[in-house]
Amino acid sequence: MFHMVMAESSKLVRWKIPDWLITFFWLLMVAAVWSAAVRLLEIPDYILPSPENVVGWISSRPGYFLDATVSTLQVIAVGFSAGVAAAVPMGLALAKMPWLERSLYPFVVFLQTMPLIAITPALVIWFGYGLVPSSILVGFSVFFPVLVNAFAGIRSIPAPLYFVARTMGANFLQTFRYIDWPMTLPHLMSAFRICLALATTTAVVSEFIAANEGLGFAALRGVRNRDPVQVIAVVLIAAVVGVLLNGLSLLLEQRIMRKYRG
Repeated sequence: MFHMVMAESSKLVRWKIPDWLITFFWLLMVAAVWSAAVRLLEIPDYILPSPENVVGWISSRPGYFLDATVSTLQVIAVGFSAGVAAAVPMGLALAKMPWLERSLYPFVVFLQTMPLIAITPALVIWFGYGLVPSSILVGFSVFFPVLVNAFAGIRSIPAPLYFVARTMGANFLQTFRYIDWPMTLPHLMSAFRICLALATTTAVVSEFIAANEGLGFAALRGVRNRDPVQVIAVVLIAAVVGVLLNGLSLLLEQRIMRKYRG
């Protein structure tokens, strides 16, 4: 009897612990292991600084990192929005018009296979350093995954649904509103969540070459100064930005899907 009560109580405790608290606990464990390894192995700061030094370095320059983070977020916002705005209608059009798919899809694949870093110097020559070239690179990184998911969402719709819609006299806009968009939306929301991580990575990497501000440029300054504390600080901040954007996209996805399913 006692064992049954303890088992039920342990299940209740596990159920009440929020997921974010468990994640925070594991982050603390990683930081503790990192700090202990640096101290026990006597690793110098110029090879691997301790987490205390990294956090202290960030807290001593809050304005600098805030400005860099805001600059990177601007690149992510502009590039992600532009990539999605171009990819969604094109993906829907390719799925709806087979002749357009046959003619344009190979060209889209060709653009996607181009290494983004290779075209960065050309973008810098055309647009200079700053927001525009970095945003274009982010838009390219987002474009293809969103297009493929929009295309797959339309192609996954059963043909009988269209037959029923035509039988009931639905026009093109009504079919799109009540069939195409709701059925494609889950594919798009998954693509958006994945592409936010891609956009964050691409934005930081693009700022190594095509920008004179942002987290990537801050990391580049750390490399030039041979300062691993600054480099690791930028990596941690970029990771936090990615996690927060992923959490925000997940909340939006849950609210939007609840609206359509409710």
